[in-house]
Amino acid sequence: MISGAKKIGGTTGSGEPIRFEVSSAEDLSGISDNSIDLITAATAAHWFNMPTFWARAAQVLKPGGSVGLWTYKSTGVADSVPNAEAIQAALDTIRKENLAPYTLPGNLLSRELYGDLILPWTADPIVAGFDKENFFRTEWGTGTEGALPGGELLAGGYPEADMDTIEAMMGTASPIVRWREANKEKVGTEQDIVRMMRREIERLLHEAGVEKGKEIVKGSASGVLLLVKKGGG
Repeated sequence: MISGAKKIGGTTGSGEPIRFEVSSAEDLSGISDNSIDLITAATAAHWFNMPTFWARAAQVLKPGGSVGLWTYKSTGVADSVPNAEAIQAALDTIRKENLAPYTLPGNLLSRELYGDLILPWTADPIVAGFDKENFFRTEWGTGTEGALPGGELLAGGYPEADMDTIEAMMGTASPIVRWREANKEKVGTEQDIVRMMRREIERLLHEAGVEKGKEIVKGSASGVLLLVKKGGG
């Protein structure tokens, strides 16, 4: 990805060449102190060492610069899908009974929409320099007061997908990846965790009158955006 971006190149709004660096979030190597306006991370901060990240962000941001962190979670099956409630219950049961040992604290942080994500003022030690009074948090699709509609989370809305696509998408979830690493002999068989989930979806769709070969599922999602501003701007 970085190699391709370097080939494309480009310039900033002020005419400076765009520079691409590879670094951990905690190092942010190659960036001078007090030199950038924005740090953003999409569906990644739940894997950061947050106290170390905040300390480094405080160094490289200009006064008044911001950190923008967002994540989302699949909240399951859209209400418009036939037998949606039963499908959701079946998937939740499979996840609870089979995937709990493969679900890490980072997965839970994302699933809980960063409710317990460490912020500069909750870090140990506290990271000075950020403006707690202007902290901004907004949610999509959670149904809570002030949350934006879920359709605004993903451009174009959550797509409909056939069962082959659903199976491929579910296979990218990190708890499932870990399950498959621990159960290599079952991968690709009817005992594969993803295949089990697929078969339950198909069974319940058929139960609701959907014809075999015409199984289409639409998901739903919720998300959150956090904006943390460095003081002095």
